[in-house]
Amino acid sequence: MDHGKIQLVILISLTFMVSSTLAGPEIGGFLGTDNRWRPGGEDGYTWNESQLGIKLDMRSADAIFHSESRIRYSGFPDVETASHLHNSDNIQPWRFEMYEAYVDIYGLLLDNLDLRIGKQRVTWGTADKLNVVDNLNPDDLEDILDFGRKIPTMSLRFDYYPGDFTITGVAIPVFTPARSLSTSWETPISFPLPPELTLRTLDDEIILPENRPQDSATLGLKIKNTLLGYDLSLSYVYGRDDWALPTIAEIIPVDTLGTTDVHLTLEYPKQHIAGMDIAGTIGDIGIWAEGAVFFPEEKIYTNVTSPNGTQKQLVLDDAPYFKYVIGGDYTFRNGLYLNAQYLHGFFTDRGVDNLEDYFFVAIEKKFFHEELKVRATFAAEIADFDDIGNHSAYFGGPELTYYPVDNVEIVMGGLLLEGNSSTQFGQFSKNDEIYIQVNYSF
Repeated sequence: MDHGKIQLVILISLTFMVSSTLAGPEIGGFLGTDNRWRPGGEDGYTWNESQLGIKLDMRSADAIFHSESRIRYSGFPDVETASHLHNSDNIQPWRFEMYEAYVDIYGLLLDNLDLRIGKQRVTWGTADKLNVVDNLNPDDLEDILDFGRKIPTMSLRFDYYPGDFTITGVAIPVFTPARSLSTSWETPISFPLPPELTLRTLDDEIILPENRPQDSATLGLKIKNTLLGYDLSLSYVYGRDDWALPTIAEIIPVDTLGTTDVHLTLEYPKQHIAGMDIAGTIGDIGIWAEGAVFFPEEKIYTNVTSPNGTQKQLVLDDAPYFKYVIGGDYTFRNGLYLNAQYLHGFFTDRGVDNLEDYFFVAIEKKFFHEELKVRATFAAEIADFDDIGNHSAYFGGPELTYYPVDNVEIVMGGLLLEGNSSTQFGQFSKNDEIYIQVNYSF
């Protein structure tokens, strides 16, 4: 029995055990399909997924058990030899995911102290998916269409309510790295070489932190209050960056003509993050803003070793750098909805001199008694305002959602990209996609 099936059996057993002590189970979930096609590239179909999610909540007087599990059939047949035809996992790949599973305990020791323990998603920030203070859970970029997705982690969280304030503390004992883009979007790791050298192969090795508190733990603290009608929070996080940086580069000569192999070693540096977020309204306009100062614990160098010796290249300075996002939304009298945000520093941007600027605009309108929703999004990445023509990218597209019956939605849309290859999104300018999704919730 493989690992995913073992997890599924364990979860079903635990569910029956917990249900014997907590009354009133509430069961919900969803079923969704998602298919994508890249008409302009060689990849053809890039995404093929069916997903079944089950949500379970059970309550007692002072506790709530919550879990959300997903069975995902995704990908394409992986058949290379005749022996693979005997294995259903090669013909129809699937996996089981325990997305969340935690227990809330209310009034622990004190009436105004609550505890949540288990695998959970701790969400901080007020912006619409483009949060810069949401740094406890690692980034999940598996699906490029799902901005802001994070990986829930095993955590201990407490919420204390002294008067008008809410004080939240979070401890995550084990480090979890970010999940990178899917294979149809990933770009090869690069390393700059002197012009007289030619790269033959590049491979890499990632070193995770030791599984002990001083190396692996992440700690967070947040204080929240309402001031003059605005929700205001101050936060602090100490832990490791969930994206690895190269600390060693071995340049290995292959011949006398300058052909070389390169071996990279990547590690996860420690950092402190101080954040602030606010949300409220001005008239009928909803507004929000977030800002976070990142304090790298030390300078990060790449030690470049070659037959000529060892040199150091600075990858990340220890100077603090500031990311922020501001945005707002408004619904016009005719039902037209507008959402706009400006972001300084994307999820993967690091360092004072490497923060780019991004603009996001979404417009949507519902028709036919809200059975049909039309949505259009536009985004721009500006890497250099002094030379926008050569350092920018643009992406977005239309989306049509139809609600034929209750709890069912059919979504059709497209993602269009254009820009310079030097930008994060411009390098994917040939990756335009068309997608169709069908979702049912219960």
